[in-house]
Amino acid sequence: MASNSDATPGDQAKHFPSVTRTMLPADSYKGKVVFITGGGTGLGKGMTRKFSELGAKVAIAARRLPLLEAAAAEISSTTGNEVIALQCDIRDPLAVKTAVDQCVEKLGLPDVVVHNAAGNFVSPTERLSANAFKTIIDIVLNGTVYLTLDVGKRMIEQKKGSEH
Repeated sequence: MASNSDATPGDQAKHFPSVTRTMLPADSYKGKVVFITGGGTGLGKGMTRKFSELGAKVAIAARRLPLLEAAAAEISSTTGNEVIALQCDIRDPLAVKTAVDQCVEKLGLPDVVVHNAAGNFVSPTERLSANAFKTIIDIVLNGTVYLTLDVGKRMIEQKKGSEH
């Protein structure tokens, strides 16, 4: 009899099939607005699709507008829910404000913000330049702060998302 340490990775997986259905009930996000950075590709696009399937109106924001527009059209046509594309460089606080203004105008104030934008450099860490590191920090840290502060201040002003 083989011990657990002799098992190859994945041997137990056959006993636990993948769950592909959504664990949340249909329309869990109906009437909600979700703002996702980096929502046009990869994980962001997957989250955009899932929130839309659950009834949300979704704004996706990134620098490459044509890519965002294609993703928004594809997801919206599949789910029947509104998905809008907003061009935004998350590193620029004014661009963030403009994108949030457009979201508020077209969909409403976000109920949910997903910080998915990232700066990726396929390089060993020791070969990253100071500029590459600054870019990563500007996107991941500063961009997250800019968007959180902008939406958060608006939510506080509207007394949205709290029990007042």
